[in-house]
Amino acid sequence: MIEGLIRDIHSDDREQLDAIFSEAKHVIVEAPAGYGKTRTMISRIAYLIAKKKLVYPKKILALTFSVNAAYKIKQDVAGKLPAILEKEKISPLNIGNRVLATNYHGFCRRLLKLYGYLIDKNLREVDLFMGVDDSNKNKLIELNFGLSEQEAKMMVAYNEAIKKRDTRYIKEQFDNYLTKVLEHFLPNKRIPFNAILLLVFKLFKEKDPILEFYRSFFPFIIVDEFQDTNILSWNLLIKLIGEETNIMFMGDSLQRIYGFIGAIPNLINKAIETYGAEKIEFKKNYRFQDNKILMQLDKNIRENARDPRNPTIGRDAKVQLLEFSSQSEESVGISQMVSYVVKQDSTSTVAVLVKQRSSNTQQILEEFRNCNITYFYALYSDEEPEYIEFHQKSLEIFLSTIRESYGRINKRLSDKFINGVKRYYEDKKSEMRDSLITLLETFLRTIFKEYNFLTIEERADFIKDTLENKALKQYLGYVDSQIIITTVHGAKGLEWDYAVLPDMEQYNFPSWFGLCEVCDFKNDCNFNWVRITADSIVEKKFYEELSVFYVATTRAKKEIYFSYSKKGLKYTGEARNNNMSCFMRLKGIKPIVKTMG
Repeated sequence: MIEGLIRDIHSDDREQLDAIFSEAKHVIVEAPAGYGKTRTMISRIAYLIAKKKLVYPKKILALTFSVNAAYKIKQDVAGKLPAILEKEKISPLNIGNRVLATNYHGFCRRLLKLYGYLIDKNLREVDLFMGVDDSNKNKLIELNFGLSEQEAKMMVAYNEAIKKRDTRYIKEQFDNYLTKVLEHFLPNKRIPFNAILLLVFKLFKEKDPILEFYRSFFPFIIVDEFQDTNILSWNLLIKLIGEETNIMFMGDSLQRIYGFIGAIPNLINKAIETYGAEKIEFKKNYRFQDNKILMQLDKNIRENARDPRNPTIGRDAKVQLLEFSSQSEESVGISQMVSYVVKQDSTSTVAVLVKQRSSNTQQILEEFRNCNITYFYALYSDEEPEYIEFHQKSLEIFLSTIRESYGRINKRLSDKFINGVKRYYEDKKSEMRDSLITLLETFLRTIFKEYNFLTIEERADFIKDTLENKALKQYLGYVDSQIIITTVHGAKGLEWDYAVLPDMEQYNFPSWFGLCEVCDFKNDCNFNWVRITADSIVEKKFYEELSVFYVATTRAKKEIYFSYSKKGLKYTGEARNNNMSCFMRLKGIKPIVKTMG
């Protein structure tokens, strides 16, 4: 019965059904954006429950990289699983109890709350601990926890080693790092972000029965966003996977854009090699099934990733490229184009996606303001000091607010929390902070509106996890604004009706440090694998930049516009001639150039 229902739900999509019904112990699912990955995951969970693959009280562990994705899985488990399993006569309450959906840090906090006292008594209150960014030596010393300059340097170096995947240093300094955490941070109710996972490694190392219990308790582990897994998360998975564990890793190698914070390259291939996993590749794009242009663009970029030297191209993807004489003309043109789009499609949403903030980005913002175009500012980067500080201060205010309710949250306390944040920033206004306050308000409304199935304790955990993971930008999709300007990294996982990608030129997209620095074609900017000697550094940088380009191009549902200017400025402020981005010259991409001025 359940098989027939699932076949109907998935319209006999062969690859999705193979993943759902697979009897293989270890499975890797390669699933690009819009190919039905999340729906497949939910049906897989439904199938395992309906076929009684779980022996009570064991559970399925659904892990993911981001807080937002973890709670979306929770939402789908609460909202969609009962409907799929209705005919199986399984209680909705029982369904919810069979799945634990969380992100890596949320999972580890859960374990530390239960067993952390075996390492340090202070961990009994880990839920109320403030997170600490251990990437800045001076800020660690300013905490006045008794850290020497040398100790602070070591902690910063450890953070860098995790980002750079320096396994040797991580192992050698493991005990030293945690000694500093135990001596200086936990007594002050603070905990570095990395220490949350590292303390669980210590717990598993010293208390083997706890590790064996969890290996038995979670006989099925499903991991979403697998391509974003960093070295700590990967080692956590290795610990949890026992001889009898069934695993399903789901991700897309081409959406790995967090290499700069430690995401492991080629992890899907590494997992296949490590676990002898069966690989299933999804073939059908549902997001663009009614949009032939974006469908072809998606396919051709993926072909360039598969074989950049000789991609298999059926037909070219024709895209609109607006060519301007200067950056100032480009900013005017983008302003006019965005105004035209929202006028023609009054209910549409438009995202202007930039690689990073630049002088051109600032000109676009100024032109929007001059033309009275209302937009939402979301130019946040993960390592932006102001962005990090806002999350840390908000978390501090939140934890202080919920202490009176023993870690619970309700609407009254939610209002008290947001008012406390507003009061703190009343005399510290900036465009970014004002934007983040609006985003925080949007996030809180979303929790009470769309996540009403969560308990008051789970809602508090949701807020805490989001602030601790610096993840407010993941809720840009809920902002009540037709026009958003954000970074490509900030847009990952979101979509709008239209997307505009300005600055499609050499040294910007791809950037100098991203690819241009090591490319031999400085003058013609025509990246050609046939003409270039195979080089691991060039290849690595090409894939990293292509991944960001792919994420950017898959944010639009209806249409995407590219633009560039023939003249621009060097970082020194000097004028220069710009070459069109080599990504506009990839095999299978044919820009229809429209000269605008």
